[in-house]
Amino acid sequence: MPRLSAPRRLLTVLLAAVAVSGGAAALAGPASAATSKTLSIAWEAQINYYYCGPAATRMTMKARTSSPPSQTTIGNYMGTDVNGTDDIGNVVGALNHFLNTGWYEAKYISYSATQAQHDLLKYDAVFDVDRNYAMVANIWIVPGGVHPPGYPGYEVMHYVSIIGYGNSGESVLVADPAAGLGDFVNVPHTYWVSTWDMANMIGGKGYAA
Repeated sequence: MPRLSAPRRLLTVLLAAVAVSGGAAALAGPASAATSKTLSIAWEAQINYYYCGPAATRMTMKARTSSPPSQTTIGNYMGTDVNGTDDIGNVVGALNHFLNTGWYEAKYISYSATQAQHDLLKYDAVFDVDRNYAMVANIWIVPGGVHPPGYPGYEVMHYVSIIGYGNSGESVLVADPAAGLGDFVNVPHTYWVSTWDMANMIGGKGYAA
């Protein structure tokens, strides 16, 4: 499937809008008639405790290439250090650079996800996965908030890959590079979460789509 140019992609989103309220467009449901799709991507673990960003980015690249660069190469490009990867914008830059595309954009979600932000995430998940593009999400897990299965109870800032959608976009399939490691020993390699929960887990951070 050829990459849509930025103006055409924007037009596609705008054509999906059916109402405008308070200046925000409401998206008209999923971007396709399919109810679910999963990309065939081999899971991989992050190579050290602060390399979730490069690992999630590399997994995401596998949807488009059979030979993505190493986590180390990706991490060096993104400026990843012992403090992690600074921002989802670094991930977007690496995805577009190594895949030789302009597909990916950074989308940010407020600390408490709004309905419009949830709707856009749902739309992006269907739109991207239908076109064989996986996504990267920067999640911020806080005590008492929404947690992925098996997560520890303390605050976690982490990168994961979104590799599929179900229920017409109401749920997403996550590939987690920390699964099975250290305090994440009980986290499965992949798991389903509702798109609403994913939007709230991303809250305060962003995603690449």
